[in-house]
Amino acid sequence: MAKPTTKIAPLDPAFHGESNYEVGLEDLLTERRNLIAKLEADPQTSPETLQSAREALQVIDGLWQNYHIGMNVFRNAKGGRDGIREVKTD
Repeated sequence: MAKPTTKIAPLDPAFHGESNYEVGLEDLLTERRNLIAKLEADPQTSPETLQSAREALQVIDGLWQNYHIGMNVFRNAKGGRDGIREVKTD
């Protein structure tokens, strides 16, 4: 998994410094992992059903990773270009 992003001050303290999108993806990841574990434990689960659940987990994991990569770049770059546009006064 990607490196966690810098925590932000959200409007809703229920998110603990994360966006609602981030929290929602993490909840979906947990749900999908639990579903896969349940399907793997059930001997009547078809290989197609298990493969479909794994693919859904892979998609959600990709969304989570892309979000974190993008937010790391955004949060680390904020203010990083402040000195580039210096105003010259003669």
